[in-house]
Amino acid sequence: MQGYPIGFSEDRGIPVEEKLLPQYLKELGYATHMVGKWHSGGSRREYLPTERGFDSFFGHVGGFIDYYEYTSEEPWPSGKVSGMALYKNLTPAWDVEGYITDVYTEKATSIIRNHDKSKPLFLNVAHNAPHAGNPGAVLQASPKDVSAMRHVESPGRRIFAAMVKKLDDSIGDIMAALLEKGMLQNSIIAFVSDNGGMSSGQTMNYASNWPLRGLKMTPFEGGVRVAGLLWTRQINHHLLKGYMHAVDWLPTLLRAVGADVPSGIDGIDLWDEITLNKVSPRNEIFDITDDTAPINYSAIVSGPYKLVTGDVVLSYSNYQGEDLRGVIGDIPLYNKSLKESKMFTVLEKIGKPFNVADIDLRYKMKIDCKGKERNSGSACYPQNGKVVCLFNIIDDPCETTDISEKYPDLVKDLTERLQVELKQRIPRTHGYFDARSTPSLFNYTWTTFIDYYYHVQST
Repeated sequence: MQGYPIGFSEDRGIPVEEKLLPQYLKELGYATHMVGKWHSGGSRREYLPTERGFDSFFGHVGGFIDYYEYTSEEPWPSGKVSGMALYKNLTPAWDVEGYITDVYTEKATSIIRNHDKSKPLFLNVAHNAPHAGNPGAVLQASPKDVSAMRHVESPGRRIFAAMVKKLDDSIGDIMAALLEKGMLQNSIIAFVSDNGGMSSGQTMNYASNWPLRGLKMTPFEGGVRVAGLLWTRQINHHLLKGYMHAVDWLPTLLRAVGADVPSGIDGIDLWDEITLNKVSPRNEIFDITDDTAPINYSAIVSGPYKLVTGDVVLSYSNYQGEDLRGVIGDIPLYNKSLKESKMFTVLEKIGKPFNVADIDLRYKMKIDCKGKERNSGSACYPQNGKVVCLFNIIDDPCETTDISEKYPDLVKDLTERLQVELKQRIPRTHGYFDARSTPSLFNYTWTTFIDYYYHVQST
């Protein structure tokens, strides 16, 4: 599964031998529902959510869709190919209308309102926002929502901000639905991002990772270090001490609901570390990309150190996004915005209000590069004869200073450890632009074309 994300015209998905979180929870008696983005394979029915542990699926198959038309476009060598990608279970959702963030919110809250409380609920909501859409309409939001962001100087960033505000409102609506259903006080809510933003280039959406270095599709902190939040009524706020990787969510959430954590998996159960404010035992993280494409980098994080090797995209690996931070006039007051948010009202109603005078978390998450990020010309890139770059990402989170020559033994050790992991990698095959997936063959939708092909062949 390493490398460039799955395309609509590619016959690839998470191997069916892998057991996913909803499958574990379903065995525990959970009702399981998926709303939003499913980017884990759509060429075969067996790759889809309803075959991977979810009772229902309403969302888009693939990386993104248009916010109003629900189409997704791929650039094939023969030209651009577009198809509708929004589905209800296995059926194209041609009857749906509206801004997709609102549509997903309504579906998610409807699932909560209609849920049988005699069973526990697992609801996975994966919003399209604020991902870029098709090249012809990269960012989309209503004029009213964009106008409310007039204090944002950059026109593109202004639309991005409006899209994020709709995302914020969605989370508030979902929390309110849980409250009205009497479920919120016994809920665990995980809110996570999947990768850094794209300030430029392919799928640009005017996101800013500043002052971190790099964009999505790089191994630098701007591409891989993202926000994550876990909320329950029982825990107080604090920052997790140490690392957490995406694979840790499965064992952590299983432990949270009292289930046995499976053995032989890469994920680490961090429930105690999160809830009891302990230090994370995770000491190692790998970032391994495609083994066939021009972008072919690998990275290992071990303790405070990160080693990067291979070929990175130079135009994505510098410091970007500072120019998107400009504002016009007076910006909305942070405390006032908090008090007016839907989330604030919900938390007040359950007797756990957010103390607006205590916003230290926001400042604890702030990163200060001491201006070194503005001298990006001296940054290390593992190219042009430079085999590796080594950074101390605790002392130097902006990866401004290469220390590989200072620690040659460490470079050797980390390189050898990375090679062990690389040898376990199953080489992926490229199957992009498979003509059998052409949407015009399926009423202009992206669909499980491999199933259709084999059905036609067998008949």
